[in-house]
Formats: sequence, structure tokens, C-alpha cells
Amino acid sequence: GKMPGTGAHGDFEHCEVAVFVGKNPWHSHGFARTRVVLREIEKDPQRSLIVIDPRRSETAAMADYHLQTRPGTDAWCLAALAGILVQEGLVAKDWIAAHTTGYEQLEPVLRAIDVPRYSEACGVEEDLLRRAARRIATAQSVAMMEDLGVQMNVHSTLNSYLQRLAWLLTGHFGREG
Repeated sequence: GKMPGTGAHGDFEHCEVAVFVGKNPWHSHGFARTRVVLREIEKDPQRSLIVIDPRRSETAAMADYHLQTRPGTDAWCLAALAGILVQEGLVAKDWIAAHTTGYEQLEPVLRAIDVPRYSEACGVEEDLLRRAARRIATAQSVAMMEDLGVQMNVHSTLNSYLQRLAWLLTGHFGREG
């Protein structure tokens, strides 16, 4: 059979950390048993919910980390998260070496990101960005999903690329959760 978590959607049922970018699954759903799963994550102290959204949506209100970006600045927020992962040594280097190509070109770009400036640009406190990035990096499993909020907005392709970096840099691909 296929490996868990390699389908089109993250395994929110089993993930330790769920991340939603420009998505309010409380209303838009997008995966099985959405509201039940969101409540389970919210109530479990071992699990976390991270929401990147300008709105304090129903899902954002449940979140452990609500990265409340200024509208249209998701790319700065996501790039800051990727930059923090590289700069703080939170990257899964062995996994990247075994499963990806091109990291040697990407690493200096992410290392050079001015996190305080990007934090200011997106309107999210630097400390909150750093805590969210560390939570993603230290989790056993991360499931992430974006939606129309970023896909139908400025920098949509860049946003999609950057949100994938958040879970690929930390090796959260093709495992349960």
C-alpha cells in the first residue's frame, strides 16, 4: 500500500502539529471529520494548531499560534519561518540529503533572510514566528494545508512553494501524521 501522508492532503487525524495557511477548515472543511479533528487537536496538550491568516477565523481562535499577517504578506511570513529553520539549525539535513536536490542553492538564500524585517513586513511578532518555527521543527509530525486565501492572492505560487518548505526542511514528508 501507499505510505501514509503521501496523498494530496496532510494527515490531520494523526499529526502532532497542524498548520493552516489562509484556510479556515472549521467552515471550509477539506479533510474528513474536520470539526472533530480540530477539537481533538485543540484539547490535546501534546498537539498544536498553527494558523496563518489575517482574520481571527473560527480556526484561528482555536489555535495555539495565530500568525495574524497583514493581508497580502503571507510570503514574508512563510519566508521568515523558512529562514528561522535554517538560521537556528532546525533543518533535517540528513533527510534533505537523502530525499531532495538543490538545497545547497537554497540554503544561503534562507540564511540571509532578515527575520526582524520580514516580521515587521507581515505584522507578526518575531518571537511568535520563532516559536511557531521551533514547534514545527521539533514535532514528530506536521500536516500543512493552504487554501484560496493564499492561492488567489498576490505571490500565490511563491506562497505555495514557501509553505512546502516549512514541512520539507524539517523532514515531515511521507510519514504518519
